[in-house]
Amino acid sequence: MENNYNLETYDRFLGDFKADGAHWDRIEKRTATLFQVLIDGDLKELVFVLKHYPKYIEIVCDHFRYLYNYSSQEADIYAASKLLTMSEGYHQKQFVRNLVRKLEKIDELDISSLKTFLDELIINQDKIHAIILGFYKNEIEHNIKNNNYHKLQIKVIEKNLKKLIVDDSFDFSAKDRDANLDIPYMD
Repeated sequence: MENNYNLETYDRFLGDFKADGAHWDRIEKRTATLFQVLIDGDLKELVFVLKHYPKYIEIVCDHFRYLYNYSSQEADIYAASKLLTMSEGYHQKQFVRNLVRKLEKIDELDISSLKTFLDELIINQDKIHAIILGFYKNEIEHNIKNNNYHKLQIKVIEKNLKKLIVDDSFDFSAKDRDANLDIPYMD
């Protein structure tokens, strides 16, 4: 992932960091713009920058709470997993909800593609954060419940879902204090 990025490219955008203040007020405008562009992308580059400049993790996670996701760019599942791992202390519900909204959509996959997707999750689950695995488990369950698949096909999917090691404790519902940040057209 890091081979494509030159750390020196980012140095001129990363200005002074203030310990006090709210949200983007703690960083310079050019730094905020850089992170907005990186958040809007596939997250690989964002993870690269945060790995080398971890002092910005909290600010980026806080900003993610307000993300409107105008870009149609889907997030790389492995970069999203790394971002969740790096930001363990800053997992506001709205941050996580907006992060998973950027992931690949699977609601329109046919049963064969859904099975292939699930098989990839199972094979690579040691590289994917448990919250993301839990999110996709819920999405797959929703998919098979709301589509007209053959019962045997559903049984195969359900059997394979049991192989996922997920974080079922995360509540994706919008019943917390950040619920007013949810954007209706994104649900």
